[in-house]
Amino acid sequence: MSVQRPTDETVSTEEAQIDDVVLERRSWNYAYIGEDVEGRHHHVDRKLERIVVTKAEADRDDSGAVPVFELGGPILHSEGIVLGSMGAGGDALRNWIAFIDQEIGDEDDESGWAERPVSAADHAQDILEEINR
Repeated sequence: MSVQRPTDETVSTEEAQIDDVVLERRSWNYAYIGEDVEGRHHHVDRKLERIVVTKAEADRDDSGAVPVFELGGPILHSEGIVLGSMGAGGDALRNWIAFIDQEIGDEDDESGWAERPVSAADHAQDILEEINR
């Protein structure tokens, strides 16, 4: 018995380019956490229950009935989180926010965040409550 191998197989080894869309979510499956002091942007992907870190903020498309957010690549880091029922993830998001403060902040008690919504966890919860009304 002989093994045949396809000769027309094409395999791409290129990494995601900066302009490549690596994530696209409707507003109820997306939340922005903020930008850390190293210029990385932290996002919540509720659909796959994870935090995604990229070099850029998401682009928002309001052309449809529901806003759609697109993230350009590459993904620098992805971390699974437990969002719990209704996808709120309050404790998981608070833990991530505290982690960035501790790990990236400096010894002079400077925050690890350059810019962050007042409370990403509360904002995510507000969106979910609005959708479920």
